[in-house]
Amino acid sequence: MLLANKEGIVVTGPVVNLVAALAANAVVVFTIPILANQLVGVKSVKILKIQSMNNVAGNTAMSIGTGVAGAFAALMPAVMSMNNLSDTYEDLDEVEAFADITAFPAALVAAGTIDIQLQVAVFG
Repeated sequence: MLLANKEGIVVTGPVVNLVAALAANAVVVFTIPILANQLVGVKSVKILKIQSMNNVAGNTAMSIGTGVAGAFAALMPAVMSMNNLSDTYEDLDEVEAFADITAFPAALVAAGTIDIQLQVAVFG
């Protein structure tokens, strides 16, 4: 079932595992959905909620934006992920993205990872 939110459709993305630090290793954490009957026009998303689980990765900041490496553009200030804890961020400033959303941690403790999941409102 899809829920509407301020004109948008609320969609929860998959759980994605972040295994490497720095922008060069940014991973797509939400892909803007394209449905066959909606190929005309532009789609965009606004992040509503960020959930993460830190798997022995140490306290670190996570950057969320679009693109990778030199083309990475942050959508918001970095959010913290605390060692061995789950974190939930809601009531975020609404920033609209017109490309797939990527994320990466600033640093990771050896063999540590972070699981991240986004909930977004899709427009268009």
